[in-house]
Amino acid sequence: MVTYGVCLDGAHGGPWMGHVLELMGCMWLAQEEAAVAARASRAVSSFLEWLQRHGEANVVPLCPEDIQIEVVDVQQVPGFGKSGAAVGFFDWDLQPAEDADISTAIRRLGYARRDLLELVVGLPPAVLDWQPPNGKRTVRENLLHVRDAQAFYLHRILGEGVWEVLPKPWPADTFASLEWVRDRAVATLLELDPCLRGGVFHAEAPREDWTVRKMLRRFVEHELEHVQVIRRTLNLPSRPGGKGQPGHQPRSTGGQCGSQDD
Repeated sequence: MVTYGVCLDGAHGGPWMGHVLELMGCMWLAQEEAAVAARASRAVSSFLEWLQRHGEANVVPLCPEDIQIEVVDVQQVPGFGKSGAAVGFFDWDLQPAEDADISTAIRRLGYARRDLLELVVGLPPAVLDWQPPNGKRTVRENLLHVRDAQAFYLHRILGEGVWEVLPKPWPADTFASLEWVRDRAVATLLELDPCLRGGVFHAEAPREDWTVRKMLRRFVEHELEHVQVIRRTLNLPSRPGGKGQPGHQPRSTGGQCGSQDD
């Protein structure tokens, strides 16, 4: 049995997000606090399998019944779940970012980007721009949101200096701009001033505290979240073998305990 500490952030009435912060990028969503806590062991199992599928070294897959969960922090955040709203700020985030943290974030962001592109490369404009019901983002709008969020996260630490890293105008093509921003964001993380790694930055719009560690995990978590949003928009199955849109088949994980998409 392996025990993991879980942090929760959300809003009254939902949604809620769970995090295992020692597994950078491990997050999952549910509408209710109790539901997101109950789902934790399965989410951790799926995340470990996802890491293994992408070739992460020294990963030991675990089935949910081999995982014990301890909820260590619960934070209610006004407006949580709305685009651009604040998110939780946990003790883990306060630790100075080490080289290993940056390397882990960049590596796992690469896994998430690979999953994202497998879903969308080659889609015709009619699919990229199809408008889902209830005002949800199109696939293209989700891609541009992922791109813009990376600038937003860097801005939390660098302030207006982010525009020296990401000067506008950006490439007009959706996929070119997605790659352009990601490549420059990664280069910035690799060259980040060590003096910034332990600081707490008081950002506005929304007003919340940030650290480099919080920025790193949000890079990974947010991209993974929108992989799932786009998968749902395309009506793709969330599990191997499910029914999905013709021509877009998810890869089987070959594992025993579910998948990251569960």
